[in-house]
Amino acid sequence: MKKYPQQKWLLWLVVILLITNILTLSFYWAKNRPGKGAPAISAVDREKRMGQFMVNELSLSPAQETVYWKLRDTLVTQQKPVLDSIRSAKKRFFDLLKMPQGPQYDSLLTQRGEDISTLQRQLDLITIHHFEKVRALCTQDQLVKFDTVIAEIVNRMTWGKKSPGKGDSLKVK
Repeated sequence: MKKYPQQKWLLWLVVILLITNILTLSFYWAKNRPGKGAPAISAVDREKRMGQFMVNELSLSPAQETVYWKLRDTLVTQQKPVLDSIRSAKKRFFDLLKMPQGPQYDSLLTQRGEDISTLQRQLDLITIHHFEKVRALCTQDQLVKFDTVIAEIVNRMTWGKKSPGKGDSLKVK
């Protein structure tokens, strides 16, 4: 024998609230989930958005913006061959896993690791020289914002989108 509440409206209210909560959560999850049909952002679009981010954050004048985009195009042109070389060097590095570990293995591993380090250093130098030129474009008022934006960019480049966690042994103290 089942006992239902004396007031049926209370039962209906609970059912309606339950359905509403389920629908709300479903819409929330569907909205925040990356869509399969969503167009992928091309590398060119991503680069333009990053460049536009700098223009917007620094509030560059039209003359500054023109010079900035020329500097940006030069940066991309200089970085592309180095990035391609890094990709190839890393492929050669990890191809060593397929090689039998003989007497030459450790020296090859070290050499290919150094090749990657050299290319990464070259890429970092290209990037810092670019930022030096962009910084030279800025007015005194824009320099403070530039330094803040660069600190954020460097943080994202080195740690991803999140800052290092509390338990991270590499965290700067």
